[in-house]
Amino acid sequence: MDLFVDDKKVDDDRVVGGTLAETLRDVQAHCCPLPRILVGFRCDGAEVAGAAMASTLSRPAGSFELLEVFTSTREDLVAEAMNQASASLEETESVTQNVAELLMEGKASEGIERLGESLRIWQQIHDAVVKSMELLRLNPEQLTVRDEPLLTALERPKDVLLQIKGALQVQDHVLLADILQFEFAEVTDLWHTMIARIRQEADDLRAVSGGAT
Repeated sequence: MDLFVDDKKVDDDRVVGGTLAETLRDVQAHCCPLPRILVGFRCDGAEVAGAAMASTLSRPAGSFELLEVFTSTREDLVAEAMNQASASLEETESVTQNVAELLMEGKASEGIERLGESLRIWQQIHDAVVKSMELLRLNPEQLTVRDEPLLTALERPKDVLLQIKGALQVQDHVLLADILQFEFAEVTDLWHTMIARIRQEADDLRAVSGGAT
């Protein structure tokens, strides 16, 4: 099997056989100099993801002719994730305003369907933020955003979601539109600041470690 790490061919006797999962662990240990970590791979030119991941990892590494491994740093991963989160947050702003307009126009079914789409994006952003803080080993109780702990900012949407739930339960679409236009907009603005704060932490750590920009 030919092994390439970041497009460079690698010949290392410490990378043993066994399953693909075992080989990847050896590649991480012996072929990925700190602070770089393994973030993806291709087998015989094919991307491996989703449902195929577990079965592929359990196969013998020798059953593949070519293994391409890709690495990055935690700081670069977080910076990219926060850029994507910021773009997604802007998308939710547009969707949320559209939902409020639909509700005011009496198109409740369509508006609520789009609201579900917006809330799913929020969950994805939340997951990206939490994972990014874990990668950088940040303490959300120690970092501040607008003079309050980042943890408080992270939990702020819960209050708005409870208000949304209450408005949906009583089918008060006027109240729901108001919540989306004002309460949700305030939280969105706060989260833009929080995402920028985490991105700055990643940039600062990268500068200290001398990583690539």
